[in-house]
Amino acid sequence: MIHLQGRHALIFGVASEESIAWAIAKKLHQAGARISLGYQQRFKSRILQLVKSNEVPISYYERCDVTNPDEMAHFFSRVEAPIDILVHSIAYATPETFAKPLTEVTQEEFATSLVASSYSLIPLVRAALPNMRPGASVMTMSYLGGQRVVANYKLMGIAKAALEATVRELAATIGPQGIRVNAISAGPIRTLAASQIGDFGSMLRVYEQVAPLRCSVNQDDVGNMACFLGSELARNVTGQVLFVDAGYSILAMAELK
Repeated sequence: MIHLQGRHALIFGVASEESIAWAIAKKLHQAGARISLGYQQRFKSRILQLVKSNEVPISYYERCDVTNPDEMAHFFSRVEAPIDILVHSIAYATPETFAKPLTEVTQEEFATSLVASSYSLIPLVRAALPNMRPGASVMTMSYLGGQRVVANYKLMGIAKAALEATVRELAATIGPQGIRVNAISAGPIRTLAASQIGDFGSMLRVYEQVAPLRCSVNQDDVGNMACFLGSELARNVTGQVLFVDAGYSILAMAELK
């Protein structure tokens, strides 16, 4: 059992009870961590429902669009220090952008996706850094599409590639302060964000047929990895992309039958 008593986790990206970020919040809470949430205004009603359920006691929750400097400043002015765990589970591209081949993506669509999905980790770390103590852990959510071409993932694959490069650079930059930065690359999971990916159901079926462990993964699997990364057990793990995908990422070609 991992113990996170006395630690404060700040989590961004909860959109519903199916969110990976919410599963992480639950697992960190079960391990003893205190939880605070930053959310987008469009998800406020869902956040209020989750807070009201009290499944996870929330110390502080407030709207915070990480692409909005004013909201960021307001949010962090009220965050109780210290911060021991920072979770970035944010990605965005419009459904229209997802539907386009890359050759038709506009500069504005490209910039919107990369700012929200990749760059946003940088100002989030910058804002949290003054209140983070040595041994703190930053983690973000990636996907295999950041390293290989995945059908229907398109522009988001480029955004995840940029995110993983950002993880490495941040790990090198703030490592001397004793702060770790890593990415969790999960297999496909049914979430609100995944619903934008075309033919996602078929993707899951194929995944379960060919992954070495012959299964898919779920939100709790990612939450367990987050607990590890937030604990002393991972004190010398930084700048890494850790796969939670039943082994799918090791394959070049699935076994043909």
